[in-house]
Amino acid sequence: MNDVERERLVCAIDELRGAFSKRRQVGASEYAYISFLTVSQRRTLFMHAGLTEKEFNQPYWRINEESCYWRDALFRALRELFSLFEYAPTILTSVKPEQYLH
Repeated sequence: MNDVERERLVCAIDELRGAFSKRRQVGASEYAYISFLTVSQRRTLFMHAGLTEKEFNQPYWRINEESCYWRDALFRALRELFSLFEYAPTILTSVKPEQYLH
């Protein structure tokens, strides 16, 4: 992986770490939390839940309806992402350890 690709990957992981930090959710319902996400972060959540563009393009307020068939998958994915990024490092870098010496 070249330096540019590595930097892009680290930036994407850092953005997701910030978006799915548990402390951001404090006091917010799952619906409210999802509404605060950017479009790209929301897309990541839907794709992580195994949902398709069809579900993603529906109004996300549908998750408040009991008849919403994809709501449980979305909430499960949200909990998984919170858990995944709970212990992520505060500082992420794309610099390889051997580059520190140069």
